[in-house]
Amino acid sequence: MTQISVTTFNCENLMMRCDFSAQTIPDLGNKITLIDDSEKANQIDELFNVLSEDDRTLTAQALSASQADICCLQEVENLVTLTAFHNRYLRRWLKKGYFYRALVEGNDQRGIDVGVLSRVKIIRKLSHADKTYADLNIKPPLGCHENDRIFRRDCLEIEVEKEGKSLTLFVCHFKSMHGGRTETKPVREAEAKAVRILIEQRFADPEAENWIALGDFNDYFELDGATLFDHGLGPLIRDGFAIDAGVTLEKSPLNRWTHYYSHGDVYGALDHIFMSPSLAARNQDARLRIVRAGQPLRANRYKGHRFGGVGWMRPKSSDHCPLSVTLSI
Repeated sequence: MTQISVTTFNCENLMMRCDFSAQTIPDLGNKITLIDDSEKANQIDELFNVLSEDDRTLTAQALSASQADICCLQEVENLVTLTAFHNRYLRRWLKKGYFYRALVEGNDQRGIDVGVLSRVKIIRKLSHADKTYADLNIKPPLGCHENDRIFRRDCLEIEVEKEGKSLTLFVCHFKSMHGGRTETKPVREAEAKAVRILIEQRFADPEAENWIALGDFNDYFELDGATLFDHGLGPLIRDGFAIDAGVTLEKSPLNRWTHYYSHGDVYGALDHIFMSPSLAARNQDARLRIVRAGQPLRANRYKGHRFGGVGWMRPKSSDHCPLSVTLSI
């Protein structure tokens, strides 16, 4: 049976850090952001180093430790930034790089997008950033209009092929809890409903197909094993539509966390890999991995090895941990 390993990782503000004022090309920064071709992004990376942060070494170490065939990333500014991170940082830690890359500009006002690095051939790429509430017949949350876009960033649909078998990924980064978890829940719930509708539109029988929805969903439906009912992920997990890999494959509730929030001392699973029921049934003993070696020292529930240079608050790899699973498809 064909195996494929997948990681989701919020890189935390993987942004361009370059002074373009010294360049003679007008509006160079915005022009770079609009590049959507991997080869052009490589050419730009040969001319400009758009990254200059020391702690991106820790981000690269954390991602490389996931040992994934496909890396689904959140908070990446543009394809050139993704390319620079791959070429200038990630490649230091890998025997084999990622030939296939995908990123489409989404809706976030800060310019943070979802992107994909893959060793497996990408045969289909489709952004759903332009979908509105009206398009999918979803009632807008209070304060939103039916013609507003649903996704705060995107739901990037990627189909890959390995050894003649395909896997479809829906890469997400939902609305943050900024403004209050309860207050922002309706937006995430609408996003979750939209992802479900897109999957149902994509497949005649979603239960039987090879798909996963993964990313930073900025919400959790349990804390340390205690079930919660005030989350916005219901449309995805209701009626067994999708199965959460973290819950089914990690038996210890105290070891499912992917994010540490210091103000409330909360260890929560904001990052998820939701599998189709048939995929989950074939992977009941799949390998799940959460890389915490790049977490700051103040996340003291973690007692294992840390990368050299990690500090109390900073430097760190990210405020999230890479979450990975190896699947049989």
